[in-house]
Amino acid sequence: MKTILILEISDTGHHPRFLRHVFESIDQEAANVLIAGTRDLVRHSELDLVRDRFTPIEIQLSKTEEARLNDFSRIGLIRRQFCVRNIYARLWREVIRTRQIDMVIVPFADDCLDALAVSGSPFGRTPWVGVSMRTQFHFSKVGVIADKRVDAGVRAVLFRRLLRQPSLKVLLTIDPTLHHFARHRQEREFAKVQYLPDPCESLDPIGRKEARNSLGIPEDCKAILVYGMLSERKGISHLIQALSVPECPETVQVILAGSQDADVKALLESPVAASLIASNRLHVVSGYLPNSHVAQLVYASDAMWIGYIDFYTMSGVLVLASRNGLLSITTQQGIIGYLSRVHGCGIPVDPRSQQSIVDVLQRIAIGDPNLARVADNARNAFSNHSHAEFYRIVGDSVRTAGDACGA
Repeated sequence: MKTILILEISDTGHHPRFLRHVFESIDQEAANVLIAGTRDLVRHSELDLVRDRFTPIEIQLSKTEEARLNDFSRIGLIRRQFCVRNIYARLWREVIRTRQIDMVIVPFADDCLDALAVSGSPFGRTPWVGVSMRTQFHFSKVGVIADKRVDAGVRAVLFRRLLRQPSLKVLLTIDPTLHHFARHRQEREFAKVQYLPDPCESLDPIGRKEARNSLGIPEDCKAILVYGMLSERKGISHLIQALSVPECPETVQVILAGSQDADVKALLESPVAASLIASNRLHVVSGYLPNSHVAQLVYASDAMWIGYIDFYTMSGVLVLASRNGLLSITTQQGIIGYLSRVHGCGIPVDPRSQQSIVDVLQRIAIGDPNLARVADNARNAFSNHSHAEFYRIVGDSVRTAGDACGA
């Protein structure tokens, strides 16, 4: 029986849930699985249902490493990558003293992707499979709207160098544009890039009335949901300002659901937000949300706000909305905007323009009949973003990597 080591350094946001999906994709009758992560990650509630099926390994971090991991300055991000690689290298050396590891999986390889390209794999000749979510060097070549990256050329070279590593067997990506870019390259190493549809969490059905009653949402309003890790790049302040102007229909309400950063917490204490909360037009659901609560939020809402600012990567929130019949109000930037244009699956908005936001909210408030087609397009565009497809692709990738190495 093979032994597979899964490495993950992040314990916030979607990381624990994505890690669980990766774990569940592995044939556990054919492999022993070790999950290595921080104390908060290996004890996270997302892993409760599968806790007796893997061996946890807590990664111990020094104060210097903790500081490096929390430094998101321009130079700090570079140092962070090498810090993560060094942490994985140290853990690897510790683990192989007592166990033979047949394969490594890195569910969020972007934490150290460039460092792995520069310094090589820390896992020796052991085969590994990674998942990339934030690669951006290719955007200008595939029609994704994003700020021009001065380091795009360097990142492209590093990406190809990474793919040439013999021990890297498969690099999965949730970005369809990266897969499209890779398919049109002639170099053999780009065949390692495989598309992995970001899975939508299965929601237990709840009636609209029940869902709204549980959240105190009136039946006759149009509810706009903002869900996930709530930060200013989600365009929340612009949405709240638009909600407060006289031109915005009073039947429109907003639900902010998820963990809040310091800027959003400060925003919610502002006079504008306080007034909207007092008038029952702004509802706040704070903290990490279990799946049962996500279902209440989705079924109580009419549309999902994805009017993000300078956010260029793939969005699981877009998938969640699309597969559950919610309209998506989408930025024109990044992969979100790209998919919205290609599939006609979102209502485009300029999140920096108050008038643009108000125009979209007015369309939703009056029940614009053209919006039904947008929702149908979204369902079709993301029809393969199921758990079954995710499990199949990850499972096949792990088996392919094992077969290639005779594991």
